Amino acid sequence: MDVTSKGVFEVDEAQRCNGASEGEPLSVPAAIQRYHGSLLQFLRRRLRCPEDAHDVAQETYIRMMRYEGTRDIRSPSSMLFRIASNVANDLERAEQARHVTGQCTLDDVDLASDNPSPERELAGQQNLALLYEAIAELPPKCQQVFLLSRVRHMTYPEIARHCGISVKMVEKHISRALAFCAKRVGGDADVTS
Repeated sequence: MDVTSKGVFEVDEAQRCNGASEGEPLSVPAAIQRYHGSLLQFLRRRLRCPEDAHDVAQETYIRMMRYEGTRDIRSPSSMLFRIASNVANDLERAEQARHVTGQCTLDDVDLASDNPSPERELAGQQNLALLYEAIAELPPKCQQVFLLSRVRHMTYPEIARHCGISVKMVEKHISRALAFCAKRVGGDADVTS
């Protein structure tokens, strides 16, 4: 093959591949029609999820439309596949970002807290109100001994000296107060602590 025929062959091949002769505007519909099957095949191999190939191809065609009428594009197929690669890269980056940040929202997670739940807090407030009522209903001496023990944290001997009674009597008052309060509040919990 001589130089002249080789040059003609190259021009004919370029015109066939580009779908346009040199200097003619790029026909996006012609490029899309010519390379659609090859592009989908390329994208199915390239993407993690082959079902995304059609979406990426559509986005590629939209971006390719920006170049409608451009005279200096030598290879529409190269441009089409380059745009498709960029769109596929964008999709993969978006998926990675979604997986990193989108594992789950904080609204979906029950975070451990030392604070009681609202229901438990309400129940605690109600039990405390019942306890105050029960303490108010104790006989005066029993109430005094109980409060000195639980509020002022006095020892039994200190309470006995303060009230002028025996330690044994302090124990009886405390025991009576605890039983009465436990019965009123409705708990079977050990209140002796």
